[in-house]
Amino acid sequence: MGAVKVLIAENSKMISSMLNDVLSSHYRIDVICIVNNGIDAYKSIVSMKPDFVVMNIDLPLMGGKELLKLLNKDDIKVNVLIMSSLAQNKDSYSKISSLGILDFVYKPRNISPDFIKENILSKILEITKTDTNIKYDSDYNSANINLYINKESSEEYKKADIDKFDEHIRVIPFNQKEVAAALSKSFRKDFKAPLLIAIGISTGGPRALRIMLPSFPKDFPLPILISQHIPKEFSSSLISSLQDISKIKIKEASVDEEIFPSIVYISPGNKNMGVYMDSAGRLRIKFYPDTEKKFIYTPCIDYLFSTIDDVVKDKAIAIIMTGMGNDGTLGMSRLYNNNNLTIAQDKASSTVFGMPRSVIENKVVHLVLSLYDIAEFLIQYLRGKL
Repeated sequence: MGAVKVLIAENSKMISSMLNDVLSSHYRIDVICIVNNGIDAYKSIVSMKPDFVVMNIDLPLMGGKELLKLLNKDDIKVNVLIMSSLAQNKDSYSKISSLGILDFVYKPRNISPDFIKENILSKILEITKTDTNIKYDSDYNSANINLYINKESSEEYKKADIDKFDEHIRVIPFNQKEVAAALSKSFRKDFKAPLLIAIGISTGGPRALRIMLPSFPKDFPLPILISQHIPKEFSSSLISSLQDISKIKIKEASVDEEIFPSIVYISPGNKNMGVYMDSAGRLRIKFYPDTEKKFIYTPCIDYLFSTIDDVVKDKAIAIIMTGMGNDGTLGMSRLYNNNNLTIAQDKASSTVFGMPRSVIENKVVHLVLSLYDIAEFLIQYLRGKL
C-alpha cells in the first residue's frame, strides 16, 4: 500500500504544526499540503487529490461548510475529518452531517499530540488498513461460521423502483436478491418474535444513520435503541438532523422512560444507555454513570447489549454497524448465545470495518448485510414474525 495522502486545512499555525508533526511521523502518512483558508483548501484538493482532509470548520475566506457544499456540487470525493470547537459550533454537526463528512471531532481548548493520535491518526489508519483475515469471495466458507455474506459489490446494487413499494416508506436502493436470501436464512432459524432492535455504531455512524433511518416507516412495529459513539455536545444535533429526514420518530433517550414501538431512542452522548423491566413488566430506559471508568467508550454498546440480554433474553435483534475497535462484541456474544438474531454491517458499506469485523471474527453474527439492505430486511422480516 502506498502512502496515504493527507491535506491539513487549519488557520491556527500551532494546531496545523502539531497535526503535521503527529501525522507525518507515521510511516504510512504523507502530509502533502498545509493551508490556512477555505479557498486554498479547495484549490489544493482539486489539484493534489488527497485521500484525507483534516479541516477546521472555521476557515477564513471560505468556511468549512461552504467548502463541503462546493466539493459536493463538483462531485469531488474525499474523506473529510472536521475539527470544531464547541463554543462556536454547537449546531455545526446537524448542519454539515448531510454533506458527506467522514467524522466530526470536537476540538478541546488544550489540544495535544495524544489527542490527535487518538482522534485523527487512529481513524485514518483504521480506515486505510488492509484486511487480510476476512475474505468476501466464493471460497469463503460461510457455512462453517454460520454467516450470510453479501458477495456483491455496492456498485452492483439494483436501484429499487419506488412505485413498487409502500408509499409511506422512503426507499433507498437495496438488493432484492440479497434481502430475500437473508430472509430465507433467518426464517430457517428458530428465532422468537423480537421485542426491540438494538444498534451499536461509531465512526461513520451519522452518515450511515442518515442513509438507513429514512427508510423506516412511521409505524415501524418495534422500538429501536441506538448507542452511537459521539461527544455529548453533538448528540442532540445529530438527533435533530436525523428527524428532519425521517418519518419514524427519533428522540434522545431519557432515564426511566417507557420504551414504545415506532420510536428510535438514541443515547445521549455522555450516557451509557441500557434497559430494565419495571414491576408492571414494561421496558424502560436506564443509564449507567460509569464513575469507575470501566468502559472505553461512552455510550457503551456492550452495556446496552448486556442489559438487553439480562432483561429480554431471546427476544431481540442486535446490529453492529460501522466503527473502530470492538465495542459491542462482548454484548453481542451473549445475545448470540441466547438465540437472538444478530447482524453485522458488511465491509463494502462500512466507513470503518473494525466493529463489524470483530463480531464476524468472533463468530457471533447470523447475517452480514449491506447498509443499504438492513432497513428493508428488518421491515420484511418483522412482517413475517409479528
